[in-house]
Amino acid sequence: MSVINRMLKDLDQRQQTSRTQTYTPAAVAPQPIHWLWIVLTVLISAAVIIGGLNLWWMYSDKSEPEQPAVQVAEVIKAPVQEETPAVSKQPQNKSIVDVSSLPTEAATEQPTREEVLTDGAISTVPTATAQSAETQTTQPQAAPIDTAENTTIAPAKPQPKVLKKQPENSGTLEVTRVQLSPEQLAQNNLEKARAAFEKGNRTEGQALLEKALVVKPDHVEVRSELAAYWYGRGMTTRALTLLQQGLDMRPQQAEWQLLFARILERIGRVEQAYTALLNIRNDAPQAPELLQLRAAAATQLGYFNEAAADYTVLASQFGEGRWWLAAAVAHEDGDHTEAAVRCYQQALQSGDLGSDAREYIDQRLAILEGY
Repeated sequence: MSVINRMLKDLDQRQQTSRTQTYTPAAVAPQPIHWLWIVLTVLISAAVIIGGLNLWWMYSDKSEPEQPAVQVAEVIKAPVQEETPAVSKQPQNKSIVDVSSLPTEAATEQPTREEVLTDGAISTVPTATAQSAETQTTQPQAAPIDTAENTTIAPAKPQPKVLKKQPENSGTLEVTRVQLSPEQLAQNNLEKARAAFEKGNRTEGQALLEKALVVKPDHVEVRSELAAYWYGRGMTTRALTLLQQGLDMRPQQAEWQLLFARILERIGRVEQAYTALLNIRNDAPQAPELLQLRAAAATQLGYFNEAAADYTVLASQFGEGRWWLAAAVAHEDGDHTEAAVRCYQQALQSGDLGSDAREYIDQRLAILEGY
């Protein structure tokens, strides 16, 4: 359209200039038509044809289904050459230039060019400084741009791409999630609690033990150490309750049985301690201590036969003279003289007893063999 306007303006100026000139006298013969008028007539005709084609192309675009209009903030004007522009028609690949959506990263990398988004593809156009000096060149897929300023174009829905600039020489960081089992979580908290106790942070250590117990209620070491901590702090009832809850889940847990019975014995609740030790696993590492503790509780309660049986088991397993001596005393208190004599004789055969113990055994044998 600007080409037509320029030609019409030029024609008006030429007509005004011809009017100001003096008329040719009538006597002068008419001059033949100058070749310049022929060229102007051809150019005007070509401009009219081009203008008609542009109008037809614009109205055919507007007849398509209406889509959200995008107001172009700044339209780059295509320079017009003196020659007749060749009209290339590409109605399906229109190029829409949105200067407002230019990425800042591309502007910093190339000061004289700007990256714009055009229907999912990236095209580059010259900036204002380069446009004034050289002719604009478009991408192979770009269509002719309308040169009218402040024109509203109804394009297809744009699909902008997010351009992310990766930092140079950046190492990759892989984060791997590891799902810990309740046993592992409880063990980690237990180790942290022990470290806190070593540093004197009792409150933190207690909190970590309680947290580990919530995660793994049947964790033996966590429950035992928390009960021992409460007993050492004078909270005996809380310690016994904690151990009793553990024994309800696992009645023959040897470590809990031993700690529970020792606390009961120290506070004078011997019968409860003996009852707690009725079911003992003989293959448990704590079995010797459990047998010794149960035999001592049975002796205090007057259960001499039960005490003698436990001491006999200890003497058979370890072959120590002190256990034979304890079994003999229990049998004698239970009025089992023959069994007491046999145990006294077994004690004398062991070589780990002192002179006082041997003298006491000789006295008891002298008394018992006379009956």
